[in-house]
Amino acid sequence: MAKFSVGIDQDGEGPSNRVPKRQRAERVLDIEGSGQEESEQEEEDEESEGEEASEGEEEASEESEREEELEESGAEQGAMSPQTSRDGSISITLTDPEVLDCSICYEALTIPVYQCENGHIACSTCCIKMRNRCPSCMTPIGYSRCRAIEKVLESVKVTCQNTKYGCKEAFSYSMKQKHGKACLFAPCSCPLPDCDFEGSSEELSAHFGNVHKYSATCFRYDRPASITLGVSEKFLILREERDGSLFILHNKVENLGNVVTLSRIGPSTERGSFYELTVKAPSDGSNLRLQSFTKSTPKRVDSPQSLGFLLVPSQFSCISWQIKMDLCLGRSDRFSCYQRPGGA
Repeated sequence: MAKFSVGIDQDGEGPSNRVPKRQRAERVLDIEGSGQEESEQEEEDEESEGEEASEGEEEASEESEREEELEESGAEQGAMSPQTSRDGSISITLTDPEVLDCSICYEALTIPVYQCENGHIACSTCCIKMRNRCPSCMTPIGYSRCRAIEKVLESVKVTCQNTKYGCKEAFSYSMKQKHGKACLFAPCSCPLPDCDFEGSSEELSAHFGNVHKYSATCFRYDRPASITLGVSEKFLILREERDGSLFILHNKVENLGNVVTLSRIGPSTERGSFYELTVKAPSDGSNLRLQSFTKSTPKRVDSPQSLGFLLVPSQFSCISWQIKMDLCLGRSDRFSCYQRPGGA
């Protein structure tokens, strides 16, 4: 079940008039009683003082009894009553969270939301995919907005599904899908095959440094580092000494040689870092150089997507069947390891 809170505006503005009923009733009573004379009001007050005191005590006792009865009946029936917090928000439990999801793509509804003549709703993207035909009743859909559901989506506040990994963001339900794709606290897996640890990028860095400290080759940002990779070695884990960021140097054997690329373990939406990879031939001193950007993945994969790769011919490997290379990885997209082409 998904919990959400509905905020109450203090100034009364919003999709509906949210002035409490008791306040509206008091305003009506004030207007109706404004024409009475002060003397009559004073006499009535004096006469009713004693009655109000006794009636107030009786009402208070009756109200407390009613509350106790409601609590007992709710406990017996397993009912859940809305809870009001100090700031006026109401905590409500949805027994069927799917009512706020699109019935076609099963993702969280996003504004604008459309409905057909029979009240079936769908997101705008699905309306286009279905050629503006409701899949439930085949009536036209995509022309009439469902304002009621849109107001609910704007009012519903949910927490991120990555709360246990450290995300403290709260957002409207319609932003659930967008935030999930861009959340920096998305779980990342340990790149070692025999470890099942999963946590945020920072938690993974701390875990690797404490448990697998000697399973990675260390380097520093913006400083050239000498890397040795076995010809048949599928991957090599690299770890930045200061912040513990993890990178994977991938190696795939092909007929023409080895295909080498670099990726980072982190949220898929994380910004890439510039790197330069240089391989020198042991025979004649010629070299190959790749300048590219890293792409982040939440876990190690055998064939990662990359912005670039370096094809190392077999003659560049040493007699010991190892590829020796120099790697310089920047903290961001800046070029600081070597001089820019043209002396810039």
